[in-house]
Amino acid sequence: MMRIGERGERGAPGFDDPLGLLAACHERIEGHCATLVRLAAHARLYGGDSEAQVAAARVHHYFAQAGQWHHEDEERDLAPLLERHGDQALTALMTRLMTEHRALERAYAPLEPVLRALPAAPGDVPIEPYVSLMRAHMAAENTMLLPRARAVLGPPELAALGRAMAARRGVKI
Repeated sequence: MMRIGERGERGAPGFDDPLGLLAACHERIEGHCATLVRLAAHARLYGGDSEAQVAAARVHHYFAQAGQWHHEDEERDLAPLLERHGDQALTALMTRLMTEHRALERAYAPLEPVLRALPAAPGDVPIEPYVSLMRAHMAAENTMLLPRARAVLGPPELAALGRAMAARRGVKI
């Protein structure tokens, strides 16, 4: 049986495969969404015990740091690369996805303070609509955005994307 904060995770691609890295990030986000579902059920039964606190801290840390980098990767670096190709449908998709990023931020807002203060606020962990919105958003990126980006971006663009993603994380490549 999986504990609250556990998730199965494969090794992630490197910055030389930035689209693969974005897809791997989606797998990690899904793992954290699953943790949130388990955490909400656990907190209703046991409150903010030590297991819940550890799980809440991991999820909060991930979404506060890596989740933010992920959105920046897409908005600051991937979107401009895709826009240069002049594909109106792809540009419209990116616009929609970036609008969804703002909706995700609004949906996360009531959850974030609960995750930070779980020991003091056991009981209800408001995971909806955040988890549902996030899962739908990732599905759109995985099935529409990433395959199209793979089709249109060339090696120099992918290398530039990988370098920008690495720099955002303070990684020298």
